[in-house]
Amino acid sequence: MGQVKRIRDAAVAIRSGFVVGAGPAEAVLKEFKPGRDTLVIDASGKLVTPGLVDPHTHAIFAGNRANEFIMRCQGKTYAEIARAGGGIVASMRATREASLDELAGMGQERFKRMLAAGTTTCEVKTGYGLDLRSEMEMLEAVLALSRSQPLELVPTFMAAHAVPPGGDRGRYVEEIVTRMLPAAAERVRKEGPGALLFNDVFCDEGYFTLAETRRILEAGIELGMRPKVHADEFISLGATALAVELKAASADHLLAVSNPDIELLAGSETVAVLLPGTSFFLNLPEHAPARKLIDSGAAVALGSDFNPGSCHIFSLPFIWGLACLHLRMTPQEALTALTVNAACAIGLGKKIGQIRPGYQADVVVFAVGSLEEIPYNLGWNPVLMTIKKGRVVAKN
Repeated sequence: MGQVKRIRDAAVAIRSGFVVGAGPAEAVLKEFKPGRDTLVIDASGKLVTPGLVDPHTHAIFAGNRANEFIMRCQGKTYAEIARAGGGIVASMRATREASLDELAGMGQERFKRMLAAGTTTCEVKTGYGLDLRSEMEMLEAVLALSRSQPLELVPTFMAAHAVPPGGDRGRYVEEIVTRMLPAAAERVRKEGPGALLFNDVFCDEGYFTLAETRRILEAGIELGMRPKVHADEFISLGATALAVELKAASADHLLAVSNPDIELLAGSETVAVLLPGTSFFLNLPEHAPARKLIDSGAAVALGSDFNPGSCHIFSLPFIWGLACLHLRMTPQEALTALTVNAACAIGLGKKIGQIRPGYQADVVVFAVGSLEEIPYNLGWNPVLMTIKKGRVVAKN
């Protein structure tokens, strides 16, 4: 993860949205001579990296939970806030009341801010509807925004985010398996060959049991949906081992992951997605054991977990800084975790996450001179320019 190739006096050549050359400037300019119609971007004295990839967000929602932030400042825990009527179900009420156009409009503004902060690809979960109509409306908003703005979106269906209040959990699991997952899979199939759809479950105390998680994920696999798991965030129920067994794309959160499960991850292709913004925003005393995971050989990615309650942070440069400060990751490891490993966590590792010939031309130009200056400048957006598929889509 620390093997980042740095090239000084470099150049990147892009044609038709793909990288065709990258390396020392003299060699690249000799092979790819700029013509009269070539756009030449002078990044002298700047840092250029692959576009940042966010493999874990809940970016489609209505309403806000600023009142919970105040409760947290007063010492209330995540569980206490949920028992008082806050948490996921609070966002459920506002999201159910919003129209498709309203959800898409709010998402559009959030994605503009993400682009300005260097995010070029973003996974987006449903999970604030918790009924068939609302969950499908959230999925529809993600698919519509995939076509109408430049940030590349990867949808994850997460009806198993919580049990709706007053609902029977057995009946709700049955509803997810028999009606909601088939409807989501059928809708995404209409997007054409190669359309991705993941299936995620919040497996933790008070949410979904290990047996329920297995049933929901296996039902999704039957429908062609690749699994992801919210695993071992507060207590360990065995979700990480299940993720490895089912060849899940990722196991996410992992604050309470056990040493045996770390070894399982290290021997698998399941990516450990760590979310330091969440433990920071929740003011938790402990953070995910990044050093143990990396030193064991697990593939570690970083995500924002941008959501209305437990982490209202979308900036990946800020997450980069938190990863270095709280997870004790090096700047190089964090770059890998925010690019190539994050791409693998959403099934796009052969397409994005590197500046390499044949890869999609997703590139960020930072207004700094070295990699280390990004986490060092915590709280300031160092992004000068974001390029998606060879096109400048954001400038600061």
